[in-house]
Amino acid sequence: MDAQQAARIEAWLKENDGKTGKKGKEIKSNITDNESALMTTSHGSVQGYNGQVVVDAKHQVIVHGEVFGTGQDADLVPPMIDGIKETMEKNGHKDADEYFAGKIFTADSGYHNKDNLQKCVDEKMDAYIPDKWQRMRDSRYEEWRKQGKTSRTHFSHEDFIYHEEADEYVCPNGKVLRFATKHLVIKGTVYRAYRSREQDCCGCALRERCFTKKARSPKTKYLMFPIGSDGVNLTKLMVEKIDSEEGREIYSHRMEIIEPVFGNIRMNKHLDRFTLRGKIKVNIQWLLYCMVHNVEKIMNYGYGFA
Repeated sequence: MDAQQAARIEAWLKENDGKTGKKGKEIKSNITDNESALMTTSHGSVQGYNGQVVVDAKHQVIVHGEVFGTGQDADLVPPMIDGIKETMEKNGHKDADEYFAGKIFTADSGYHNKDNLQKCVDEKMDAYIPDKWQRMRDSRYEEWRKQGKTSRTHFSHEDFIYHEEADEYVCPNGKVLRFATKHLVIKGTVYRAYRSREQDCCGCALRERCFTKKARSPKTKYLMFPIGSDGVNLTKLMVEKIDSEEGREIYSHRMEIIEPVFGNIRMNKHLDRFTLRGKIKVNIQWLLYCMVHNVEKIMNYGYGFA
């Protein structure tokens, strides 16, 4: 870094406030476009914006679109739902607060978290948002699971031996994981946890098979087993709902409803990247393409078809 670049960065830092993440801590800023986010894509990591839409199931009309400076979808259901309500109010729906009552709403597992599920409950929506383990429970993916087992390289819970009298687990390398806590709450689920000793894990020859690459240099191994729920467990209720025969049937249509919309904008309209900077400008660009998509729907089905 030369002196000119250093001076530019220093001046930028003086003029702009730090960027805060969802946990309230300051995160890395981008001096070119601080409202954008670093996102992981099929083409690697890119700096940009997350374009979101909500569409109707009948004709794939976009009822609300917006871009967000975040690489994750996990917190975006509330702002998108509120955006739709604002649109409905502008279109003359006086009962916008009851607009979603009883309506079916589907989203993929990337949107599954407590706040999103609670928003769906508050809006009285018939929501179907699976957790990330949905396919592992679905009998239709049995062959897929078998293939995963043959290629599995990391240890699972089944690889740890439980000793009931001592209430402890023994890892594949013969080290003991002792009881740590019986009331560890994560997203409304209560877990019973067992933990290894730091000295047993640090120099272990099987360490790479015990810890995933996503873990940040863990010093000890935890085994957690769900034993109950803390209050109303929205995740558990959603699991029961989406694993039902009716739930699987309803959710199976999600992809054919939403994915063609992104395919039309990306492939047919050639918006494979945003060409502007700043959330306001990028949002305008995204909404213009959403409007063109909707104009096509009006041409094909006529005005007032909804």
